[in-house]
Amino acid sequence: MENKLCFVQFIHPGGEHRPDDRTIKRWNPKAFPHKRKFVKEEGRYVADGNVHEGVVAFWTEWEAESTVLKEIRDPDLNGPRYVYEPFYVVPRSYEGLQNTDPFVFGAQFHYTGCQQRRGGRPTQLRFLSDGSVILFGSCEDRRRFVLDTVFVVCDSVDHSKDDYKSVLRERISSTYADVTISPWYQESSAATNSCVTGNSQSWRLYFGATFENPVQGMFSYFPCVPFEPESKGFSRPVITLPGAITDNLYQSKRLNPREKIEEIKMLWDEVAAQVQDQGLALGVYAQMPPKKPRF
Repeated sequence: MENKLCFVQFIHPGGEHRPDDRTIKRWNPKAFPHKRKFVKEEGRYVADGNVHEGVVAFWTEWEAESTVLKEIRDPDLNGPRYVYEPFYVVPRSYEGLQNTDPFVFGAQFHYTGCQQRRGGRPTQLRFLSDGSVILFGSCEDRRRFVLDTVFVVCDSVDHSKDDYKSVLRERISSTYADVTISPWYQESSAATNSCVTGNSQSWRLYFGATFENPVQGMFSYFPCVPFEPESKGFSRPVITLPGAITDNLYQSKRLNPREKIEEIKMLWDEVAAQVQDQGLALGVYAQMPPKKPRF
């Protein structure tokens, strides 16, 4: 399969995590589906054409632990019910734990693995060209697409269970290794229903273009707002792009191959405009969640 330039509508589960008790959400096990969290973190965001620094709030995937900061007693329709602060503890075993994919924390976004194979064979998501854009989001009420992450591909590296430690060692942070790569490979057995079924299968780790180093003017971001303690947060922005987004697509993906990166840029521009028209900023950096000691 050849690399292709694509504008991808990527559907992942959109349900909101519920705390395990009033203070914490523990690491999500593979027995339960991926879900989203509304989180608070130090970050940077683009609004009115300028970059701002401060504490931001946004929807994201974070399958490791989180502190429950707040329960929103009277949530808005499709808004969050909880506000979380991410952290993680390296487990004694990764057996049966979910990974975080995509990953939006730190200097650069990452995406690897999810939906890159189907029925044991690679999909086009395993072969995306630099400049491709992935819209990670969910189908809400089976009638509208809501967005949580825009990922612009700027680089990639292939890895497998045989070589991932050596191939990725100098390319990723220890946090990303701990919360995404280790649970992905997780020294598992077939009984865990892991996505990884054999050493020969390879995957592609994609690196996201940043605001400082964009691709054709495009950068990766997450819709966000400045954090306000009394705020009810926000519902994920609805994105409509006839001919590129299927409003009622509730699983899998839509690839939208394109011949020229300028075509991708036009679509990226429209998505960014729709996000900002809904009163949201473009989050370009979130501080890496801390690692806490295991007791």
